[in-house]
Amino acid sequence: MDKNPLVVGIDVSKDTFNAHFDNTDLKLANNLKGFRQFLKSVPNGSIFAMEATGSYHYKLACYLHSKGCRVMVLNPYKVKHWIISNNDKANDDKRAAMNISDYAMNRVGKGVPFWQPMSPKLMRARVIVSFLNRFSKISVSCDGMHHAVSLMLNKQNDLLSLMPGMKDMCKSQLAILKKELCQLVKEIYPEQYRLLQTIPGIGSKTAAVFCVLARGFDGFANEKRLTSFVGLAPRFHESGISIKSKRRISKTGNPYLRGLLYMCAMTACKGNNPCKELYSRLIARGRNGMSALTAVMHKLVKYAFGVVNSGEPFRGGKVVMA
Repeated sequence: MDKNPLVVGIDVSKDTFNAHFDNTDLKLANNLKGFRQFLKSVPNGSIFAMEATGSYHYKLACYLHSKGCRVMVLNPYKVKHWIISNNDKANDDKRAAMNISDYAMNRVGKGVPFWQPMSPKLMRARVIVSFLNRFSKISVSCDGMHHAVSLMLNKQNDLLSLMPGMKDMCKSQLAILKKELCQLVKEIYPEQYRLLQTIPGIGSKTAAVFCVLARGFDGFANEKRLTSFVGLAPRFHESGISIKSKRRISKTGNPYLRGLLYMCAMTACKGNNPCKELYSRLIARGRNGMSALTAVMHKLVKYAFGVVNSGEPFRGGKVVMA
């Protein structure tokens, strides 16, 4: 790698993106024409840095990667707090691109891997996970909406059939999508998918979603990093004897995965002996049910890392560390 490579900071939005390098600022369309024009304007050998923006950044990142460029896709949370630490109060797109460039320059050469696009199968699986999340929320909201309108309309009103019909459609789509997701994960991550299902409490859907979002658990050096990725790592603040905040989970990971793990924890408290013992022990100590279930979720993530890391199925609760 170059000793002092040029780092191009890119702030991507729906229709346009801003770029900053040296003393140059560009604003171009977020489409193929804009990508081509952009690449012609940037010196060869540059490193391109952008924040993960859900889906807006993906096509630009793929285009740059396809042209042999080195791409960094950064965590927006880390970039935001780095900007705050520099006391930068500006908040426009031009300034954002400049800040991304500065942040990325501090990360180059520190072991941060360059971005790689997902395979077509993994990309499809990721989209299916997003659909599962959305359809699940719609299905739950249908019940609330149906109850609300039933209080205002008589039983013969045809509007009362809309929400049950919508819920049935969602259930049908959820079943189809779950089946396809599990099949895709069997092809992409067959061993990880099999091992996760040996843990009592973790079913096929949760195992599939876990594999997809964690990319087969590749890149997690230990179970603490996996726990942090899921959003179950404890967060608290203490200073001297006067400031001591209540411990809470960080919730920085994917909320859909945490929701699935919560349901798995409830099942594990009945059929997974180590989890059942942990839950009972914490309740006996005075912990509330939610706190105890969170601890069970934490243990399930440890077990998940253990079985995948060791390549051995679950054998009653022994966690295998890296």
